[in-house]
Amino acid sequence: MQPMRVFQLLEDLEPFRSARANLLRYNGKDYVLTGEVVRVHEYLGSHGDRGDRGYAFLSTESELWEVASGVFQQVTGYAG
Repeated sequence: MQPMRVFQLLEDLEPFRSARANLLRYNGKDYVLTGEVVRVHEYLGSHGDRGDRGYAFLSTESELWEVASGVFQQVTGYAG
């Protein structure tokens, strides 16, 4: 399994579907947008709203970004 990355949804994510998301990076203080947009695929049955964050990894088997845990954080004041 590839290293986990934090993502922020650019659109709503329905259970067992996919959505566009921006990968984030840690700058030593907070996670910041990278401008690297990917499609995350959700196989766990959870959902997320635009602006929510979660963990994903690039699967070596499917070659898709897969959500590794439920979407976990709504960002207040999201303007993306």
